[in-house]
Amino acid sequence: MTIRMTDPAATTFLKDVRHPLLALHRSILDELRTRHEAEFGAVSPGEFLQIVINGSAYKWLGPLSTLIAALDDVLDDADATPEARIDMAHAVTAMFGAKDRNATFDTQYLPMLQTSPEIAMANGRVAQQVRAVTPAPVAKD
Repeated sequence: MTIRMTDPAATTFLKDVRHPLLALHRSILDELRTRHEAEFGAVSPGEFLQIVINGSAYKWLGPLSTLIAALDDVLDDADATPEARIDMAHAVTAMFGAKDRNATFDTQYLPMLQTSPEIAMANGRVAQQVRAVTPAPVAKD
């Protein structure tokens, strides 16, 4: 089912979901850094950022990082079209909705929901925003 969204609804959703997405991203990075340091020793924040950006082990995080950057671009661009905002809202709901999810991202991300309370809580805040704009599935008799 395609979500029918207006520009004002999309803009409000994007503004509302931005901070939960940033908090989720931060929680994931904190968990990844803890795991990395447990295996390889302490690194500075800058060193870890370079490892995440350049290391193949963290490529799976790219879709979330790219989504957040694109969301910021759409919200910051005074010339962004209503279609761009609506498309961005659909991209967020697709990534965190029940279907059409990114399998590469989910392979690494979903197990983290089971092992990190911080990530699970941050995910819950994102999911709450997504559910607010996603119609509930229609029950079939």
